[in-house]
Amino acid sequence: MELLIVLGAIVIAIVVFGWVFKLIKNTIQTVLLVGFLLLALYFLFGIGPDAIWNQIQTWLSGALDR
Repeated sequence: MELLIVLGAIVIAIVVFGWVFKLIKNTIQTVLLVGFLLLALYFLFGIGPDAIWNQIQTWLSGALDR
């Protein structure tokens, strides 16, 4: 009986570890993609972070006013 509990705990730990690893991997990929896009906007078009932030605030305030 104790062996089954230990095996079950190991399986659950492996599943949780795999899920956490996928979550961290996807988060890092998203952060790198957003960073790359922001750098591309800045260097290629001269659109800085302040312009992007102002546009996001405009969109959000318009969505909240509805």
